[in-house]
Amino acid sequence: MEAKIIDTGICTVCGACILACPNSHIKFIEGRPKRPKRTLDCVSCNTCYDACYVLRRGLMPDIEASIFSCVAKESIGIYKRILAAKTREQDIEKACQDGGIVTSLLIHALGENTIDGALVAGRDGWQPVASIAETRGEVISSAMTKYGTTPILKELRSAAVDHGLSRICVVGSPCHIQSIRYLQHRNLPLASTVKLTIGLFCRENYDYHCIEKKVAEVGLDIEQIEKFNVADEFNVHTGEKKLSFPITEIKGCVPRHCLTCEDFASELADISVGSDGSPEGWSTVIVRTEQGEKVFSALERSNAMETEAIQDQDYLKEIAARKREKGKQTEAIFRLSEEGLEKREIAARLGITEDRVSHRLDGL
Repeated sequence: MEAKIIDTGICTVCGACILACPNSHIKFIEGRPKRPKRTLDCVSCNTCYDACYVLRRGLMPDIEASIFSCVAKESIGIYKRILAAKTREQDIEKACQDGGIVTSLLIHALGENTIDGALVAGRDGWQPVASIAETRGEVISSAMTKYGTTPILKELRSAAVDHGLSRICVVGSPCHIQSIRYLQHRNLPLASTVKLTIGLFCRENYDYHCIEKKVAEVGLDIEQIEKFNVADEFNVHTGEKKLSFPITEIKGCVPRHCLTCEDFASELADISVGSDGSPEGWSTVIVRTEQGEKVFSALERSNAMETEAIQDQDYLKEIAARKREKGKQTEAIFRLSEEGLEKREIAARLGITEDRVSHRLDGL
């Protein structure tokens, strides 16, 4: 696994291999899974390798078919309804980004005993940290968008064994959602404790230390920042000021695995949430499964949020379609480059400009 996945840069750092190792030999070190030392336990053991969904992306259509009864699919995946929503609770609104809907869903699901805990990206300053949230306060403290690879699933063993949780929600990017769905498909015992998945919209992720350096170059300490968000630019908010970086300036901060990802809207989640497509201060919500509908409808009935129709669903679908096409194209560029083709040859083979090939390859 180290040679095929981790060392090649296609590891998504979901944390599944750390979770799956029965003897806890795999650790999260320097931003990726590592074995501090080889042990006899690893001889003839394929557990971590078998837990890696990246090598088995071909199974995703079968996994999708097992989750959804509907087979018709759009660029944003299969869904029941799409709407905009925002919290009515002041403490959540104050602490959260956009509409605060992920936080609201978790808090309400905890209160209703639908879940007894959640795996989330907590914070160490602005650096994301895989965390377990069991209380309202812990959920709220994990709010806001953070950038950096986070092995959220590595905490599932601790959540189930050490914390005794049996109804867990996984909140994560498309890679985390695909990974836990794969583990459920394989019937990994610990995966059966996951009863709800909330997926986040993801155009692409960025390396935390790279972003920290970019911010420092313009004279800002990352701890001064109050909010990050990405639309057509990478935006940094400090107080009433906003600093925007062109996406081309931070392309070198994007991990390789993100460049070939085709999933924008966490298509395998029970509920997907993001900001694209909604007004400022609102969240876009895509309810996908029966479980997702049950949980979201319960929050609607509680009157803890308000909702409205999404006026331009085509915008969302366009973003998703662009990401899918970009991911496929970039995968082909990488493959042809590894076969030894020059940039101009790759461009000719794929029918694209040489500048586009250079943009994808030079950002690594």
